[in-house]
Amino acid sequence: MRRKITIRTYTRSSQGHSHTYYQVLIPTRGFIDLKMDGEPLSLSYGDCLVIPPDCYHEFQAREDFRFLVVDAADLPEALVGLNNAVIPLNEAANNYVQFIEKQLDADFSSEVENQILALLFELLAMQDLNSKIDLRIKKAVQFINQDIAKNHTIKELANIACLSQTQFKHLFLKHIKLTPLKYLAKVRMERARILLNNTDLPINQVSEKVGFACPSSFTRSFSAYYSLSPKRYRSQITE
Repeated sequence: MRRKITIRTYTRSSQGHSHTYYQVLIPTRGFIDLKMDGEPLSLSYGDCLVIPPDCYHEFQAREDFRFLVVDAADLPEALVGLNNAVIPLNEAANNYVQFIEKQLDADFSSEVENQILALLFELLAMQDLNSKIDLRIKKAVQFINQDIAKNHTIKELANIACLSQTQFKHLFLKHIKLTPLKYLAKVRMERARILLNNTDLPINQVSEKVGFACPSSFTRSFSAYYSLSPKRYRSQITE
């Protein structure tokens, strides 16, 4: 079989199956709980899951769930036999996933699809394939990623992780290498950049979508992060 990439959705209904080829799942919206050969896992935006051939898996979406899926008879060696089936994606990989999702709205040739997949696999092979984040911290990260516009608090996130606030801040910094609020600021700026790149939304709407009630506050934060104002950043894209 040739490698193929599609965009799919799951609702809350659970279903189980296996197949004779690899599947790579990359969420773009929502949460999903699943089991792989009986092992429980949870996925959200920022994760990638590699399902090996003949592995029985079943899904239970918590809400409308949208994801990229790649079916392939084989994968690059770096992605085969992983100790951790779930791969956390970096900014470059997440940006490319957003790009792919947009391209799937249009028809393209199998040659272009092969090129898209070749770069995707190259990016996946460059991720930290041995990373294993504490599941309590992962739950908090997923909660943040699911609604980056929300004003998340340390107390709320610590409760999600079932940790004291002190323990939570320590473990979050240990695993994510950023404080919780700096991580939130980072994902907000990354999402804003994606929206400026890939949509025609006015800057005030981009501001709202990433959690800023005041566009001027958003402009200051974006300018401090990227050394360019949102308006100047967008104008450079079209130059």
